[in-house]
Amino acid sequence: MKATTFSTPFSTLIGAGVVAVALGAVAQPANAFVITNTAASWDNVTLKNGALVGSDGVAASDANQVKFLDVNGQSQVRWGNAATGGHYENRTETITKDVQIQKTRTVRVPTYDRRGRITGYQNKQETYYVTEPRTETVTTKVWVPPTYENQSGLGFKGVSNLDLQTNQIFNVGALTHFNQTIYTNGLIGNSSEFSLDLDFGDIIGSKKFDFAFSVDETANNTGNNNNGLACAYKTDAGKGCADKISWDFAINEANAFEYNNKKYSLELVGFGSDLTGTTIVNDFISQEGRNNSANLFARIVRVDRTQDIPEPASLLGLAGLGLYFARSRKNQTEELSA
Repeated sequence: MKATTFSTPFSTLIGAGVVAVALGAVAQPANAFVITNTAASWDNVTLKNGALVGSDGVAASDANQVKFLDVNGQSQVRWGNAATGGHYENRTETITKDVQIQKTRTVRVPTYDRRGRITGYQNKQETYYVTEPRTETVTTKVWVPPTYENQSGLGFKGVSNLDLQTNQIFNVGALTHFNQTIYTNGLIGNSSEFSLDLDFGDIIGSKKFDFAFSVDETANNTGNNNNGLACAYKTDAGKGCADKISWDFAINEANAFEYNNKKYSLELVGFGSDLTGTTIVNDFISQEGRNNSANLFARIVRVDRTQDIPEPASLLGLAGLGLYFARSRKNQTEELSA
């Protein structure tokens, strides 16, 4: 869907009343679907160097710097050579090794006359060596490399226990862009496949819906706002250029399912900064050097009657607007990174 530029201030374009009217016009009978749980997984990351990492390409490894993770129930994909986060630390360990110890002892040795006859005995100090185990504490400086938390990437954590109507827009979970400092080389992720698993309970079962997110990881130079260079997306003052996350708005008919003799599928609708869905936009603009989150909204649609389904943008009157907000967990200086 091609974005349209609006000059009207963002806050005046849409309010709760506009969305309520639009949603009411397409609402179907209540409680058409029940979703007990929502989960997601990532696969097939396309890197800037053209490599495909995932089930259809090469395996994730230290060489391509791609990681597929589950962190406290959040499904993640990470990429890129982290430019920050590594550090030296003092590491103390106790070691045991064999050492030679010099010792002395007193021995009695004979004394002799001119003819070689023993005339008596005298004490004499003698030096000798023994090998003994010794335990000692050793402290050395060790380089601790950056972890996955210092890489860029995407994460998703789904919601549960939803009662939905057909075409009702709902928050399916939180999408996070880990916009961390990485070097601008071929290991930057350009896109990733994204699978949503919705559990509809015993009647319908679990259904999978496949999508793909694109990420424009913009390059940055040292200095405020990309060292004075123009940024493609609205950027916070004093930061490197913001990045953009987007996806194809096409309905996923390949994973459609039947319910009550009708065919349905899932459509992603947009991003929102809160759970109400009163402001939903097509693009997620992620500020540099932060972990930024947006709520991901979707709806269940009839795929055998697509002519009756309004376009997401026409339904909401929001085509082309960039989502400009950031939930920052960590601020850091951007240097020569994407």
